[in-house]
Amino acid sequence: MSRHLHLDLVGGVAGDMLLGLWIELGVPAESLQALSARLGLSEIEVTAERVSRASLAATHVTVRVRGEVEGPADDGHCNHEHEPPHESGHEHSHRDVPAHVHPHTDDDHGRNLDQMLARLECASLSPRATSFARRAITLLFEAEAAAHGLPIDQVHLHEAGADDALIDILGTALALDELQIGSVSCSVPLPVGGGRVECAHGLMPVPAPAVAELLRGVDVIGGPVARETITPTGAALLRAMVDRFGPAPAMIIDHVGNGAGGRNPRHLPNVVRGLLGRAGAGPLQRKVSVLETALDDILPQDVPVLIESLLARGARDAMVTPVSMKKGRPGLLLTVIADSTEARALAEFVLDHSPALGIRLREETRLEWDRDFVSVATPWGAVRVKRALDSAGGVRRGQPEFDDCAKAAKQAGVSPDEVRRRAQQAFDDELRHDGKRKDS
Repeated sequence: MSRHLHLDLVGGVAGDMLLGLWIELGVPAESLQALSARLGLSEIEVTAERVSRASLAATHVTVRVRGEVEGPADDGHCNHEHEPPHESGHEHSHRDVPAHVHPHTDDDHGRNLDQMLARLECASLSPRATSFARRAITLLFEAEAAAHGLPIDQVHLHEAGADDALIDILGTALALDELQIGSVSCSVPLPVGGGRVECAHGLMPVPAPAVAELLRGVDVIGGPVARETITPTGAALLRAMVDRFGPAPAMIIDHVGNGAGGRNPRHLPNVVRGLLGRAGAGPLQRKVSVLETALDDILPQDVPVLIESLLARGARDAMVTPVSMKKGRPGLLLTVIADSTEARALAEFVLDHSPALGIRLREETRLEWDRDFVSVATPWGAVRVKRALDSAGGVRRGQPEFDDCAKAAKQAGVSPDEVRRRAQQAFDDELRHDGKRKDS
């Protein structure tokens, strides 16, 4: 996953705009059109067409639920050159009808969080895509719950809006996999629009309450038009996939795409633009979550079990550091590095499986080499070597895996150091040979 995507929200962002962008960047429209069948939702139709937005060529995707696209009357495939008279709402359809936030009953035609996640499991996406989609759906419901001051289990989306949102979110999850996107950045400030938008609760300020919750901590700016430009689904997808908000990094651009909204204002290209390529040779920049808690009453023999369990559940790293706590008591500072999508689940695991009563979470920026494994031959069998890769795919160094060296050494009756030295020599020889071959 060495490709980088940079997003520029020229006209804002909504789920349908991102679907159009993925098609422009190389995802077959048929892959998105097949999502409804994978979800078991037979009454959804996904269509795509090439359009022009303020003279920019782009792709516009329409999601119809039971043959209808709900939204402002002048939305849809309009290509007129004047500003539409109806200024409330963005170019999204059912997906932008805000959630009902009253207790869910059997008479309600909507989907709650558990029902949305159950639909997700039907799609049989890859583990990475499923994890991303689960994160985006959960973020959307958490934002609606926080905005309206209700428990998350009392929030549900209109049935049609929920189906639209599922297509948007799963389409994005699928695209990140198919396009092999490993990191995402997004220009700021984000244009959030202004004015008021009409929804099920009456007139709401722009940005909508759920959007404002989702964009906490991100640089935003009002405008460039007096209407909604970032939808709740669009904001949830941004928070789930963007590793860094800021300027585009040093990168080699391979593909450029524009995903179009339904409106076509004369003075503003209503698109989200994506630059897809490879980062310049150097370390990758990634957003990670850091979890910390101090433990003063954990049994020493339980520490390795806790560390191994955290790593098995997706932590990028986990470690303990001796510290002196209050009243001079010795303790251990547990530090866990994780992807943002896994942070909450790991924090809850620590609270459930250690004496910790609380855990601190924060987001940090990390520079890192990518890594993979290759196998090299030694007189005692194959040994895996972990390679450090720069953002252009260049090999920086390699380190033989200790467990492989120890296993081979035990079977052969030699020292692990001897196996490690032979594996390192084999790796270095192959690296020099590959380098000469590339230069020839």
